[in-house]
Amino acid sequence: MVMALILLMAIAILLAFYCNLDLRKFSECYIKPLLLNKDQLNKFANDSEASITTETDYYHAREIRPKGVFDIPGPKPLPLLGTKWIFLLFFRKYKMSKLHEVYADLNRKYGDIVLEVMPSGLPIVHLFNRADLEKVLKYPSKYPFRPPTEIVVTYRRSRPERYASVGIVNEQGPTWQKLRSSLTSFITSPRILQNFLPALNLVCDDFIDLLKAHRDPHTFEVTNFEDIANLMGLEAVCTLMLGRRMGFLSTNTEQPEKIKQLAAAVKQLFISQRDSYYGFGMWKYFPTQTYRKFAHAEETIYDVISEMVDQALEENNANFMHHDDDVRSVFQHILDLKDLDIRDKKSAIIDFIAAGIETLANTLLFVLSSVTGNEEVIGKILQEFQDHRHTIILQDAFTNATYTKACIQESYRIRPTAFCLARILEEDMQLSGYDLKAGLYFVKT
Repeated sequence: MVMALILLMAIAILLAFYCNLDLRKFSECYIKPLLLNKDQLNKFANDSEASITTETDYYHAREIRPKGVFDIPGPKPLPLLGTKWIFLLFFRKYKMSKLHEVYADLNRKYGDIVLEVMPSGLPIVHLFNRADLEKVLKYPSKYPFRPPTEIVVTYRRSRPERYASVGIVNEQGPTWQKLRSSLTSFITSPRILQNFLPALNLVCDDFIDLLKAHRDPHTFEVTNFEDIANLMGLEAVCTLMLGRRMGFLSTNTEQPEKIKQLAAAVKQLFISQRDSYYGFGMWKYFPTQTYRKFAHAEETIYDVISEMVDQALEENNANFMHHDDDVRSVFQHILDLKDLDIRDKKSAIIDFIAAGIETLANTLLFVLSSVTGNEEVIGKILQEFQDHRHTIILQDAFTNATYTKACIQESYRIRPTAFCLARILEEDMQLSGYDLKAGLYFVKT
């Protein structure tokens, strides 16, 4: 029995290696269409270790090869496994459920630049040095090259009746730029955000009332704070995107089963994306448990939020919040876009709502955990808002709350909600003394 299990594991690993070995297929799908310059295409096709510049050591009369990507320190890659072995159960080295601790430890062990190697041999560079981060993220580009989330791309391309594209997060080049300019410019408008504050005040008041209703009357503890924070995130983002209150924070009624399903699906979505990346990639070739759970989560999110969108479309304008024409116009603005497919419009609204639920909730959790342990900090924050305890908090109050803003920014720095940003190099760069070529490797920051 044991030998049979070992044999099956060996076959699975060999198959994963074989399936992931074809880097040319990956380059044809994701890299080459993006690199429009012929010289860059030629560089991409060359060996990754080809030197960019050479120096001559006249004392020893030999050439010194510049340090390349595979000279970067990191966990030792193993045949067929790359560096994924650090997550395997029998090594008990790291846990995928605590990736922030993984990267913190890699930074301590190996320094400001760390190499991760995929089972296929594809190198991924992790940066921790501020100068390197700025050099990569501030590279002037009309279309930043970002590695797509492959499992999302695969699923959405299999459902053309729902998705006209793979979405603003995963599209590249001109298609990405078109989606971004059409969908986000209006939402991020300072005027829209300022006019959203009165509605957000009401959401926060209901959130506090719901916390009071769920706290222990003796210890004043709220045991399910994260779940309530997710409801607040859902209510807030629906108010912004749909221009109407949904009633998820009501203290008088139990939450509908669909909302519980939505919260569970969003959580599963992120878990499945994580497992698809850090696993061996078998989901690409047959529907593994990871892919099935992801597909079910995507379908649940689409169905539940789509129902909300359809309900908002059917209701008369009189049912919208009468004092928030600008907030309501976010929804109308997306629907009125002439150059986008209706599937792109609907999927964009769904993506914005789904992405905003846990993002807002996690950010709130991080900020509160950073400040609530210090009474002096709490006192200073309360002092900045003491004149607004019984009034609506508007932009002027936030402008003057310099200490509160500093606390929020420091919380972002220590515990960023999105701790990894990915890019594909568009030109040869030297980072932390290593010469990296354009197009070949992901650079994750």
